[in-house]
Amino acid sequence: MNLPRIVCPNKKSLLQSFTGRTVAVRVNSPDLAEEAVAHVRESGNNLFCVIIEFNSPLDDIEFRENQKNIPLAIMVPSLGKFRNLVKHLNMLRDFNLRVYLSCDNHENLVGLRILSSVGIHSCAVFGNGKNDWEALCDLMTYAVLERAPHASIEPFTFIASHYDPFSYLEWSSIHFDDPKHFLHLDAKGRVALSHAELSKKKFIAQSISEIVVTAEFPAIRRRTQAWKRYFVNNHPCASCRGWKVCLGKFAVDVPRNNGCSAFFLEMIEVARQHKAQKAQKAQAEEGRIWQP
Repeated sequence: MNLPRIVCPNKKSLLQSFTGRTVAVRVNSPDLAEEAVAHVRESGNNLFCVIIEFNSPLDDIEFRENQKNIPLAIMVPSLGKFRNLVKHLNMLRDFNLRVYLSCDNHENLVGLRILSSVGIHSCAVFGNGKNDWEALCDLMTYAVLERAPHASIEPFTFIASHYDPFSYLEWSSIHFDDPKHFLHLDAKGRVALSHAELSKKKFIAQSISEIVVTAEFPAIRRRTQAWKRYFVNNHPCASCRGWKVCLGKFAVDVPRNNGCSAFFLEMIEVARQHKAQKAQKAQAEEGRIWQP
């Protein structure tokens, strides 16, 4: 197994405590993005992206031209007013960024579709028990099957592109929460399996140096194999037909609210249609007569 990427705060001394790793740096202001990039380079590590956790709407961010080539994950509570954002669309389309919006309210679902339609890549962040699964089905179908040009909306694009009917699909890395791919550090260098667990101070190691072989580290191994407990405990999720693309991510809502089951069944069907469309397109390309 390759070494997981590191997600950590923008602290120069912390970044210099390890080297040769691929790093996603968290900042709370767009103004700190360039500083974060410089800190990663000076430390001898490689930049994966800068995660901007901004407490104001997207339309409040003033992007600068010299941030254009920085890979950005922008996490904001809402889109804001589109009439304010539209002034910057030409510049934003040239940026290497993805906007993360929570699905907990309907306005953000509309915002994700708007961003996609104007060429801005985005990602839906699922809430805890507040998801409107019907509205998410509509958004997912648009993201995957809409033929008009539009930017990707994750995790739907990823799931549709990687779906395999004969295997399970783990897509938590889209949200930086798969310990096979990402480990989270606090300002002291202590290690957590996810950002949520970092916030709760649930650490698995005092330093990244303690984790030599990722696949064999007990806490990581337990987490990556946690899906097995649903079968051992005969959990309702284990018999769900959408299991292979969900893996129990919404088990806390079952059986009180199992709208997730219908959603992931629909996701599987949309993924199949997406695969069929790609096959038809490839066949059409092969059959096209050459042009002089």
